[in-house]
Amino acid sequence: MSKFCVYIKLELYLKQFLGNSLGYPVEFPVNSNENAVLRTFLQRLPPGRIPDIPTDEDTAIYIPDSKAKPAEYYNYLGPKAKNVMIGCIRDLFKRCLWAELSGMPMDQGVNAKIIAWCEMHGIDTEHADTIRQQYYRMRDAYTKKGIFLGKK
Repeated sequence: MSKFCVYIKLELYLKQFLGNSLGYPVEFPVNSNENAVLRTFLQRLPPGRIPDIPTDEDTAIYIPDSKAKPAEYYNYLGPKAKNVMIGCIRDLFKRCLWAELSGMPMDQGVNAKIIAWCEMHGIDTEHADTIRQQYYRMRDAYTKKGIFLGKK
């Protein structure tokens, strides 16, 4: 990875999830979808723009090395590109949540499992209700299509 970063504002639970799994600054695996998205949308800093100044709320993400787009020159993500990146991160989070919880028996209740999952992924448990709602929405979306993934 290069020593250059882009800065994206994420919900705190997503920032904690990424940081716990991929470090601070976040370093996505070399061949990941997230790095492919970064490489696609990185561009040179437009004339008249100043580089982003990170705040405590921002998540720093290492820019992947690329011969075609060296990070010392290509280190700017526009607002729309940042939104695409946030979408990729949310998808990664949801895939992880679903993969790890969907096959698990919920005889002890979803809340306890969500809290334990948050703890395992370095997410403050104050976000457990938000994450539980996301889990329920995913499960309910399948149920509406006739694919039953919960208790009867």
